[in-house]
Amino acid sequence: MALPLKTSLLPPDAPEARSCTCLRVRADLPPAITLSDGCLMVAPGLESISGSGSVEEWRIDGSCRVGRAGRVHLLEHADVLFAAWHQPDDPLADNAHRAYLDLFQAIRARGFPHPIRIWNYFSRIHGDECGLERYQSFCIGRGKALDELGVTEESMPAATAIGTRAAGLFVYLIATRNPGQAIENPRQVSAYRYPEQYSPESPAFARATRIETDLGPQLLLSGTASITGHESRHIGDCAAQTREILANLDALHATAGRDVPPPAWLRVYLRRPEDQPEVAAILARHYPRPPALHWVYGDVCRRELLVEIEGVHARIA
Repeated sequence: MALPLKTSLLPPDAPEARSCTCLRVRADLPPAITLSDGCLMVAPGLESISGSGSVEEWRIDGSCRVGRAGRVHLLEHADVLFAAWHQPDDPLADNAHRAYLDLFQAIRARGFPHPIRIWNYFSRIHGDECGLERYQSFCIGRGKALDELGVTEESMPAATAIGTRAAGLFVYLIATRNPGQAIENPRQVSAYRYPEQYSPESPAFARATRIETDLGPQLLLSGTASITGHESRHIGDCAAQTREILANLDALHATAGRDVPPPAWLRVYLRRPEDQPEVAAILARHYPRPPALHWVYGDVCRRELLVEIEGVHARIA
């Protein structure tokens, strides 16, 4: 069934939509989740670069039901469920475990057992927790929850995990009644097949998820970095890393099908904000019709990686 799901990047001062159900994600606001009639607002502690603030919006026309399930905020439409969770991020493994249990139990209880996109944000991604890097601890907590829930890594959707400078763990998602199509990249080892050298528990996500909507196919891109096979490429060279990312994104587009439109919007996470002009020039050369861009500060999951890009291929209404 085609989903009535639309997405776009809006200016920060865009008014709230009326007579619809929407998930909005804001940078440059104090970390929080707010839930009102028709709108789930998530401010996960992101920081825009150079005044490039944007509002990420996912919208469905029609009425919705607002609810809570313990720590989980829920906004339910007949066809799509938005869910968000926010608690302290220490200890991270325990709280990642709790977040995934809470979220998956909540969406299953409401008849939306299939997440099609997940975002994860937390502080000090490269810090230490019990002798492990905190990103590894996050993967362990998430993996434990998925095992308890009976969720296979291969069935997970597109996802992002980025380190912020704001305290707290934010996990939020879009869920549907039927699964999307997981898309893997022929240039990369699937994340859930990474060797143990990266983490005692492999990451759990698809490289992208394809869904069918009223406006045609959408391709939901995971956070994508300069990795081929399972190895980081072009250490210390942000320009070369960006070009490698674009090769990965092109491969995902080709794998998903050429009926998928070009990217509608991209979010670019930069470890070093001063790299923005160089990365912007590369993106402008690569895309004949440039997508909308949101530039944010963010720590990528591997220390040596300087840039990561996520986004959506979609037709804009």
